[in-house]
Parts: sequence; structure tokens; C-alpha cells
Amino acid sequence: MSKMKFSNHPAKQSRIVEGVCVPICDGIGDYDELLREVIRVALRMNNLNPDIHWDDLDERIRRLIDAYIASPEGEGMDACILMARLAVCVADVIPMAVRKGLIP
Repeated sequence: MSKMKFSNHPAKQSRIVEGVCVPICDGIGDYDELLREVIRVALRMNNLNPDIHWDDLDERIRRLIDAYIASPEGEGMDACILMARLAVCVADVIPMAVRKGLIP
């Protein structure tokens, strides 16, 4: 009989919303990941190649923003608070994109 090893590592949960993996920690979803994806899509618009259509990227951004507003974090919130959260996500994503060389 083989010996099985078990770790004390807690299982992680997530939920897919509009094709984005939203991590769940202690039963609370990190829906800011939807905003981070909005920033990543917008950065792709900056490096637009002829095969990508602006309308498709605009539609993707709109669906992600709609999903965030409908999420427990965005529902019923003031627009100023939502914009502040978007700004925080910009500050989170841009440095990572620079380090990866995705933007100059």
C-alpha cells in the first residue's frame, strides 16, 4: 500500500464571470479582477494589429464593466467609488504590463 501525502494548503475557489476567473477567498469574490481585465483589454487596443477590430474590444470592455456593476462589489455603488476602484486597478495593472514589456 502506498503512502499518501496531504498538505495543509487550503483549496482555492474561483468563479468565471464573462470569461474572467474571479478568485473567491473566505466566500468573498474579488470582482476587481473584472476591472483589471478591462485595463488589459484597453492596453491591447494600444498595440492594435490589423486582425483585431476596435468594435470587438469596445464590446468586450462594455460587457466586463456591466458584469462588474452587476457584481456584489459594484451593485448600488456610487459612480465616484466605481471610478476610484477602476483607477486603483489601473495602478495595479500598468506596472505589471511594463515589467512584462507589453507596453513601452
